[in-house]
Amino acid sequence: MAKVTLNLLNIFQLKLKEKSVKYEGKNVGDIISQFVKDYGEKLEDGMLSKNRKRLHKQMLILVNGRNITYLKNYKTKLNDGDELYISVPLAGG
Repeated sequence: MAKVTLNLLNIFQLKLKEKSVKYEGKNVGDIISQFVKDYGEKLEDGMLSKNRKRLHKQMLILVNGRNITYLKNYKTKLNDGDELYISVPLAGG
C-alpha cells in the first residue's frame, strides 16, 4: 500500500479546517473512500455522490498534478509519496 498525502483545496480546506491528510491505499478510489468515510458528514450533499460513498463526479481530483480523468479515474494506481489534490472546479472571468 502506498503512503500518500491528500491535499485539500478551497472549500474542502475551509470546511474541514485541514490543509492535508495522510492515507495509505493502492489506488485513488481507496484514498477517496477513506476520506469520505472520515469527513463525509462535514461535507455538503452537492460535494458527494448520491450514495455518499464517493465525491461528486464534478469534483477535481489530481494525482501529482494530473487530472485522474486522463489517467484511470478511481483505479489510478498510487506510489509512496504521491500527492493527491481535491478541489471544487472553479471558473471565472
